[in-house]
Amino acid sequence: MVTVKRAAAGIAMAFLSYSAAASNTLSDTRSVGMGGVGVASANYLTASFHNPALATQNKRHDSFGMILPVIGAQVYDGNDLHDRVDAFQDLNDQLAGNPDLVDEWTAALKDLDDGRIDGDVNVGMVVAIPNRMVSTNFFISSNVTALVLTDIDEDDIANHEVINSTGQAVAGGTVDIGFTFAKEFIFLDRDLSLGVSPKLQQLMAFNYKQGIDTFDDDDIDIGSDYVDKSAFNADIGAAYALSRNVMLGLSVQNVFSQSLTSNESSGNQVTYEVEAQYTTAFAYNHPRFTVAADVDLNSNKPFKEQAYKTQFARIGIEADAWRVAQLRLGYIHSMTDFSDDLFTAGIGLKPFGKFGLDIAAIYGNEDNYGASAQLVFHF
Repeated sequence: MVTVKRAAAGIAMAFLSYSAAASNTLSDTRSVGMGGVGVASANYLTASFHNPALATQNKRHDSFGMILPVIGAQVYDGNDLHDRVDAFQDLNDQLAGNPDLVDEWTAALKDLDDGRIDGDVNVGMVVAIPNRMVSTNFFISSNVTALVLTDIDEDDIANHEVINSTGQAVAGGTVDIGFTFAKEFIFLDRDLSLGVSPKLQQLMAFNYKQGIDTFDDDDIDIGSDYVDKSAFNADIGAAYALSRNVMLGLSVQNVFSQSLTSNESSGNQVTYEVEAQYTTAFAYNHPRFTVAADVDLNSNKPFKEQAYKTQFARIGIEADAWRVAQLRLGYIHSMTDFSDDLFTAGIGLKPFGKFGLDIAAIYGNEDNYGASAQLVFHF
């Protein structure tokens, strides 16, 4: 019997194991704790995940830094779709021997229409070498998005037989390996930083579709069925210090559009698309706290054939206690109907100055939750 609750996150995790690398949607753990902000508030270590221009934002004593690794995952299961699929499949197995269950069977099938579970998994690392000439980071980052979808046909409801109603699992992801280069200039008596992250990008896509009565994640074989291709891409960004404490940011991730058609399953394919993502941001940086806000200027629609898309406005705050501990809180507002608003929280611990551990959590309604963790080294 299907275990759909784990399917979306499980597919994403399996996808990462075959793609062999690393994080973007959840980005770094500090950002997750602050609601996903970073385009104007990232530090020199995390700039490659948000805005390459911020690689210049190092302290005078910073000569080398590293995040190894950052790991994050998020799962959304609105209205307990996994339980409802299990319940329907049980009823479907019993229906042939007990026609009295037909009304209950019909209600259970109707209840599955347009169901969705989605999951994201991210892993990453970065090595940073700040300097006055050109600040440079080497980074590996990947993001995998997986969806489990149900589509119920009205004829099946009327005929009390599963013919056209389906369950479908799709996944798409990227693995980026690249360098960030950033330089600071004086513009209108203020500091202007410009940055670029050229990167080798590996795209992957996977599709599995079956009748809703037989849909089973045990039959999913990502290792032999997924398709992939390599491409060149880049991120660019700018950061302008409006004052000593106020930073404005603008980033464009994945400047060059890419797409990849998945494997065929039950006569069906999906197209995974990577489009440019534009984000603008504001941050107020005080020695003891940071307040930041990011807004996506366009939506992200990972699968061409699916209506699913995301776009967010984010706000976050970080309070610093003598550079030894940090408390972070954030709020993520969904600008589409395909995601709920989310609350985030996180802590950072740097008891010895050079080494730190960050952890963060995400929570929303209807089984929407996530977590992230990373190890940070400063020298």
